[in-house]
Amino acid sequence: MTAKQFLYSVRDEQKEIEEIGDRIYELEMSLLPGAMRYDVDRVQVSPTDTTTDRMAEIAEYMGELKRKQSALTDKRLKAQRLINHLTDSRERQVLDIYFLSVKRPGMKDVAVMLNYSQRQAYRFYVSALEHLERWQ
Repeated sequence: MTAKQFLYSVRDEQKEIEEIGDRIYELEMSLLPGAMRYDVDRVQVSPTDTTTDRMAEIAEYMGELKRKQSALTDKRLKAQRLINHLTDSRERQVLDIYFLSVKRPGMKDVAVMLNYSQRQAYRFYVSALEHLERWQ
């Protein structure tokens, strides 16, 4: 696996974790209307209660989320060590923000954060990846 592929895998895992978190949130929100009881007496037969099924699904997603977060933490540490091998601090900054930031900014956002033109930020990005490939 090249350095670029490894760094992008970190970024992709961050996205997967966000998606799992969103799914958990959706499931939790779907529990609210089903959990409310407005009266004690049943007047009408309702369909089977899916609350327990949803709670079990949430528990599964929570377990998966914890496993992925743990794996991502290890990968992020390896990625940080890899990026720290770069000698140019500007290259380190660009890669650090682009690949390790929780918000997963695009290159345009990285350029704005570092007060570079988008083209200059991209040059640092390409140069950094070339240096990492030579280093490995």
